[in-house]
Amino acid sequence: MDALRLCIFNALLGLAGGGELLAIKMCRALEESGFDATMYTYSTGGVDVDRALKLLSPDYRPKLVVMRPPLIHEVLGISGRLIRLKRLLLASDFLKRINLLRECCDVIIDASSNMPTDADISYIHYPVSISSKAGGIHQLYELVIRKYVSDLAGNTLLVLTNSSWTLSKFRGVWGSRYLAEVLYPPVDVEYFSEVADNHVRDDLIVTITRFTPEKRLEAIVDIAKRLPNYEFVIAGTTSNYSRPVIKSLRGLMERLNVENLRILTDIPRSELRELLGRAKFYLHPPFPEHFGISVVEAASAGCIPIVYRDGGAWVDVVSKIDSRLGYGSVDEVPKIVEGLSDEEVSRLRVKAIDISKNFNYELFKGRVNYYVGYVLRLKGRSK
Repeated sequence: MDALRLCIFNALLGLAGGGELLAIKMCRALEESGFDATMYTYSTGGVDVDRALKLLSPDYRPKLVVMRPPLIHEVLGISGRLIRLKRLLLASDFLKRINLLRECCDVIIDASSNMPTDADISYIHYPVSISSKAGGIHQLYELVIRKYVSDLAGNTLLVLTNSSWTLSKFRGVWGSRYLAEVLYPPVDVEYFSEVADNHVRDDLIVTITRFTPEKRLEAIVDIAKRLPNYEFVIAGTTSNYSRPVIKSLRGLMERLNVENLRILTDIPRSELRELLGRAKFYLHPPFPEHFGISVVEAASAGCIPIVYRDGGAWVDVVSKIDSRLGYGSVDEVPKIVEGLSDEEVSRLRVKAIDISKNFNYELFKGRVNYYVGYVLRLKGRSK
C-alpha cells in the first residue's frame, strides 16, 4: 500500500526563523512516521532556501517544491508590518492551487498563513489581526490586510497553535468557530542539553534572534550598557533585509559606547550550542514572544532564561521555572541578573533543564501524528 501523501506549506522558508524550523520538523516527523511528506515554499531563486536549510536543519532536507512568487511579491520589502501582507499574498497564490493538490495529497497543512484557511490543518504562530488604531497610510495597509483575511478565511478542519497564549489570542479574533488545540513546536533539547552539565559558566548573557526590525534588539544594547560586568552576545540569522537592522545596532553601540556586546550572524548550530553552554543567562528582547524556540533551546542548555512578562515564552515556559524571571521594562533586567545568588542560579538552571524536556521532538512527533490521524478520520481515510 502506498504511503499517504501530505503537503506542508511554509510561505518563506528562507526567513530561517522559528516558524520555518517548525515546518521542517513537522515534515521530518511525518516522514519518519511513514507518510510521504512534501514541503511547498516560495523563493526568488532558491539560494535563500538552501541557506535556511543549512542553518536550521543541516542533517535533514525535506522533499521540497520551490515555487516562483507572484510579481507583486517582488516589489514588496519586508518589515514587521509588511511581512503580514507578504505571507498573505503568498498564501493566496498557494491556495489557488489547493484543489489540484487535493487530487494528490491526503492532508494539506498550512503552517505559515497564521489564519484558518481552506487547508485541512492550519497552524497558527500568531493570528492575523486587524489594528483598530492605524491611521493614514497605515489605515490603508490594514484595509488591504482585512481584504485578504476575508478572502482567505476557509473551512479548515483543525487549527493548531504554538502555545496556550496564542490559542487565547486566536479565540479573541475568531471566537469558537474552529476546533483549536495547542501543538508546541519541537525543540532540539537533546542536542542542546549536551552542554547542560557545564556548571562553570561565564558572566555571559546570550540572545538568539532573527535580525528583523520587530525584534526590538536595540533594548539589548541598552541593557548591556547597564551591566558592564557581563559579556553580551546577539546571535542571529540574517536575510537580505537584515543589513539595516545590524547597521542600526552597531551605530547605537557606538553612540552609547557599549563595548561588552558582540553581534554574531548565521553561526552554525554547533557554535550556538557551545555559546549557550558557556552562558549564565539567556535574554529575550522586550516583546511578547508567541512561543520562543530559542528560549527553550537556551533552557535545555542550562541557561537561565529571562523574558518579557507576556507571550507564550512567558506563560508556557519561563513562568513555570520561576516568576522572578519575567520583566516588564528593561530597567528590571539588571535587578533580576544581579539579584540572584549563586545557589539560586544553580537551582534555577536545574529547573530550566527540567521544564525544557516538555518540548522535545519525540513528544511533538507523537502529537502531530495524533492530529493528522484525527483529520484523516474526519475525511474518511486511514493510515
